[in-house]
Amino acid sequence: MHYCNFSDLNMKKISFKGSKLKECHFTNTHLNGADFNDADLSGTFFHNCDLSLADFTSAVHYAIDPQTNKIKKAKFSLPEAVGLLRGFDIVII
Repeated sequence: MHYCNFSDLNMKKISFKGSKLKECHFTNTHLNGADFNDADLSGTFFHNCDLSLADFTSAVHYAIDPQTNKIKKAKFSLPEAVGLLRGFDIVII
């Protein structure tokens, strides 16, 4: 799915497992317990979303700002979890 807008939707426990969600838009979206394993999230935008308990363990190319999204108990793995730091304007060496 490319260029989709999932804003203002209730998508609790949805599975995007293995999906290619490129340049998609999630704003004010309820994604509690969503499964993003093996998903390619290149250019996908998350803002003011509830990602609590979501699983990004094997997702790639995501950039999620923890200051503007709820990520309590969401699952991430390295090295992709570095995408959680992009909004902090820091240098990681």
